[in-house]
Amino acid sequence: MKSTTSGILPGSLFIFILALLQSSFVAAQRNITLDEFRQLAIRQNNNIKTADQNILVAESQKKQADTKSKFTIDGSVTGFYFGKPLNTLLPEQGVSPGINFNQPIYSGGRNQLEKKVAAATVDIQTERKALTTSDVLYNTEVTYWQVISAKEQIALAEQSHKQLTALVVDINNQYTAGITYKNDLLRARVQQNQNALNLIQGRDALTLAKLNLAQLTGLADSIDFNVSDSITGTFDSLSISDLTTHAQTVRSEIRIQEKTLESARLQERIYRGELLPSISLGISGVSAFGKQGINPENNGTSLASYYGLLTVNVPLFGWGKRTEKVREQQYRIYAQEHQLQESKEIISLQVQQSVLQLNQNARRVKLAALSLEQAAENLRLSRDRFQAGTIAGKDVLDAQTIWQQAYSNVIDAKVGYKIAEANLKRTLGELGH
Repeated sequence: MKSTTSGILPGSLFIFILALLQSSFVAAQRNITLDEFRQLAIRQNNNIKTADQNILVAESQKKQADTKSKFTIDGSVTGFYFGKPLNTLLPEQGVSPGINFNQPIYSGGRNQLEKKVAAATVDIQTERKALTTSDVLYNTEVTYWQVISAKEQIALAEQSHKQLTALVVDINNQYTAGITYKNDLLRARVQQNQNALNLIQGRDALTLAKLNLAQLTGLADSIDFNVSDSITGTFDSLSISDLTTHAQTVRSEIRIQEKTLESARLQERIYRGELLPSISLGISGVSAFGKQGINPENNGTSLASYYGLLTVNVPLFGWGKRTEKVREQQYRIYAQEHQLQESKEIISLQVQQSVLQLNQNARRVKLAALSLEQAAENLRLSRDRFQAGTIAGKDVLDAQTIWQQAYSNVIDAKVGYKIAEANLKRTLGELGH
């Protein structure tokens, strides 16, 4: 007789395989630290890669500008055919190779100034990459701590689930024994359901935060990773001291505007150079091959010669267009000088706000920790009194709610401090360099 359990795994073997699969999945989720996420973002973030390409564009433009004052050599080949009546004066058909040499001699200093503008553009794009990197690293840190926050909230919800489950059992026992009312039991189950909803929301928040972190760090939509960090460390206050001056010196926004202003001043000199004469030397070699008579000197079938040109271009009259370009550029320079001063003042304000925000979160952490300590003691006393029969289950549920909210506030305060700390580093220009 065939066994009736053929094709069906025994229960113990099924549980063993399921546990093995779960352990394999956990093992596949590698732990990644905050520093590792930073390095991944620097290497793989699309915005940083775009900034790298912009630097290469600027460097290519600089190489082009570096060649403007150098000579050029061009070759050409021209085939010709002349019909009547020109063929009675010129060779009817032939081919004419040629070579041209051109050397700029003087351009009012514009070539050298354009080299400096191109070099300044490379510096600007380099600073733009530093600014982009700073923003990416800041967003990476913020998202990283959001992942940690979601994990902590899940752990809190799981711990509350255990506590509420035990409390529901105790209240149900008292209700069965006729010691308490049914509404206490219903209230406990409602709170238990709300905690289950919090757990679902926490897991969804964790998935979303991990997706955001994966996108920032070039991991696409993969969330097969784990962060083992926790919200620990010191949460101290800071003083402003000389942080403002330091930030105004190293912030990429200031360096970009300074380089842009430098480039604008060079551009003004270029426009002034357009008011000056320009001189260039050109030498061309010509040749021709065709029918008899192509060479007027000996009536031969070939010709070779050369000619030189020295060109002097002097601006004489243009209705004031060139002068107005200089004046326009001067206005741009004045505007950029004011914008630079405005940016320095804004950075000074940002630094002060960042320090105040950090200090507020430091105080918030201390107060939240104190409240949690008091809420935990209140919950402990409420449980003891409930077991002694001196208070109702409603009072324990209220104490449980207060404790859970206090715990959640501690998580929010510590995460807020970590984010404020990252924002201060960005404000001080310490990210991206």
